[in-house]
Amino acid sequence: MKAKRVYGIDLGTTYSCIAHVDEHGKPVVLQNAEGDSTTPSVVYFESPSNIVVGQTAKDAAALFADQCVSTVKRAMGNSQWERSFFGQAYKPQDISSFILRKVVGDAENLIGEKIEDVVITCPAYFGLNEKEATKQAGVLAGLNVLYVIPEPTAAALAYGIEQSEDQVILVYDLGGGTFDITLIEIKSSEITVICTGGDRELGGKDWDDAIVSYFAQRFEEETGTSADSLLDDQETYQELLTAAERTKKALSSRQSVIEGLRFEGERVKVEVSREKFDEITAPYLERTLSLTEQELEKARSKGYSKIDKLLLVGGSTYMPQVIETVRRRFPFEIRQFDPNQAVAKGAALFGYKCYLDEEIKVRVAQETGQSTAELDLEKVDDSVIEKAQKEVAQDHGLTLPGLREMVNKKITNVTSKSFGVVVINRAEREVVDNLIQVDEAVPKKITKRYGTFAEGQIQVDLRCMENTFDRQEVELGDCTELGNTVLAFGRPMPQGSPIEVTFELGADGLLTLVGRDLTQGGQIDARFETRAIMSREEADVAKSRNLAMQVS
Repeated sequence: MKAKRVYGIDLGTTYSCIAHVDEHGKPVVLQNAEGDSTTPSVVYFESPSNIVVGQTAKDAAALFADQCVSTVKRAMGNSQWERSFFGQAYKPQDISSFILRKVVGDAENLIGEKIEDVVITCPAYFGLNEKEATKQAGVLAGLNVLYVIPEPTAAALAYGIEQSEDQVILVYDLGGGTFDITLIEIKSSEITVICTGGDRELGGKDWDDAIVSYFAQRFEEETGTSADSLLDDQETYQELLTAAERTKKALSSRQSVIEGLRFEGERVKVEVSREKFDEITAPYLERTLSLTEQELEKARSKGYSKIDKLLLVGGSTYMPQVIETVRRRFPFEIRQFDPNQAVAKGAALFGYKCYLDEEIKVRVAQETGQSTAELDLEKVDDSVIEKAQKEVAQDHGLTLPGLREMVNKKITNVTSKSFGVVVINRAEREVVDNLIQVDEAVPKKITKRYGTFAEGQIQVDLRCMENTFDRQEVELGDCTELGNTVLAFGRPMPQGSPIEVTFELGADGLLTLVGRDLTQGGQIDARFETRAIMSREEADVAKSRNLAMQVS
């Protein structure tokens, strides 16, 4: 029987890629139809029934800007974002589903098998809205999304899976549209996230935009044509953007670049030196360093004062200014680690590990006559587990030590957000009481008891809120409402009647809530469907519509 595969997908702001674990147990990125390991995350609506994704779409953006979408990842979780093409409206997860279909479809053609089970990555600081939207994008693409995991955790797994020495690493992940900074402890049997932060609106695209602005300013100085005129013209703006990206890449190996700019019959040659490039983009780089310092301070407060390595991850870390400045600023060993592919490889490894874990559990359940749901491996005899491991290793062509190295590696992540409920405090003001706080290990389950506020209440509104504060009480205005549900009593209750609220944040980053009436035994369970995602009915319609469209 052929072993099932789980694929890892780096769904990036500017580029995406897909990986799997090969027959030797090594993660491998699969090339797209164009022979490249990464695919531009650009979608071109060529016709009502045909979607073009990738480099061709990126090239088309210069001529058909109003029919193209790029950097849609920055809109994930935004319930207000919507674009219409040929009379049909699309949400961020719709657009992302077409990117997923492109990378998955090309991989299927390359390997000759159907891809179903995937692990998709997202920025470490994505909240519930963004994670659920990312997972839904996979569903709309016809995929079974097993997990949505943080990009730095995936990169650390790709790096740490074969590390033999204990170490604390700092993952500096500067991608095309987002920035993550995460501290991770790696041990022989465990990978543990210490703390994480970042900025979803900071990435290589900001460097590109800075060059575009410089081009427009220089054109104005040379011709008198206002910079705004160039930037407002969609076709010209796309040409400037393409030239900016070309300039940025060239400056990684050259000291200066000259670009020819054209607009309304006028042509200007603009030289950009590496020194000028560093000058106009310095605020963005300084922002990444400031965020890094914040996370280092958080790590020190948790007892981690020694950092062994700083890993540079993400395509934007190829820029010399990043490498040189990070080396000057931080006294750690700096290592550039597979910037474009580490995240997808780590996601594939994570998926492979989860699949091996499940296979072993199934074999043990069969051997002991238990169901997998009720099975507790800690109570099973070692010989039974060893037999199951040998069988699974043989099925996958792995050595027993190789399999054990994978399945015995415990991965502990943290939440990048805090979650709480709206309560009335002692000053009789509405505030948010955080039950789960930022940087706490997940999965996490916590239960807290409250009392009804008023005499004769017949129900309690449970409003679930998200924020970024590491304290218990937070102002209501500093939070985002994820959803709400009602715990009804059935009859008026005395003031102070006890109720119990349980939050459970899963390893997949998704949240469930249980409210219990301790007086009468009533209970409600709620899995929040946030405003950022489609209802099941909407998703079914969108999935059928999207899958009927040709993606190339």
